[in-house]
Amino acid sequence: MRRRGEKVCIRDMIRSDVDKMQHWGEHHDPLFFHYNFPKLNQRQRDRWYKEKNQKFMKRSFTIEDLEGKVVGYFSIRDIKWIRKRSELGIVLDPDRINCGYGTEAILLFLDYYFKVLNMKSIVLRTAKFNERAIQCYLHCGFEKIKEELDEFEDQYSEIFYNPLYTQFQKLFTYRNGKKLSTYVYMKNTKERFYQKFKGFYTESVIAVE
Repeated sequence: MRRRGEKVCIRDMIRSDVDKMQHWGEHHDPLFFHYNFPKLNQRQRDRWYKEKNQKFMKRSFTIEDLEGKVVGYFSIRDIKWIRKRSELGIVLDPDRINCGYGTEAILLFLDYYFKVLNMKSIVLRTAKFNERAIQCYLHCGFEKIKEELDEFEDQYSEIFYNPLYTQFQKLFTYRNGKKLSTYVYMKNTKERFYQKFKGFYTESVIAVE
C-alpha cells in the first residue's frame, strides 16, 4: 500500500524504517515522555518491528514527508476481520508535530481502510489531557463514545517522583498502587467518514496501490 497526499505519503512499514526512527527528536513535555521512541539495539529493533507487524492481528504503516523522511508511524491492532473493525494508534516524530502530518496521514489511511480493506469501523483511545490529539481525531471524523479511568501507560514516569513535575500529578488518580488517567474513547465508521468528507478529500488523493 502506498498513498500520497499534499504533505505526506503513507505506506507499509519496512524494517529499515525502525533504524530511521532512532534519530527522531524527543518530547520535552513530561506528559508525553512515554511517546519518545526508545533507543534500541539491532536485535531489539528486529523484535520491535516483528511485534508491530503481525499478519492477522496487527499491521503498521510508515508516514513519510514528501522528501522521503520518516516522520511517524501508525498501527491497527486487535483486528477483527470478520466484524471489520480494529483499533488505531499513531506516533509522530516530536520534531514534526503541528505540521498537519498526522491529520493528513489519518485521512489518507481511513480512505484506504474503509474502501480497500473494506472495514466498517475503527476505534482509538487517548488521554484526556492530550487535547491536540483529540481535536485532530474529531477533525478526521471520529466521535467521542466514552471517558474512562484506566492505568496510565507509563507507571514509572518521572511525573510521579520528580519534584519538578508535581503540578502534573493532579491529572492522575491513585488506586491500589496504580496511577490512573482519564482516557477518551473515540470511534469512526465508514458511513460517518464518507458523510463528513463527501468524496471531496478522497477524490484529491493520489493513490498508488
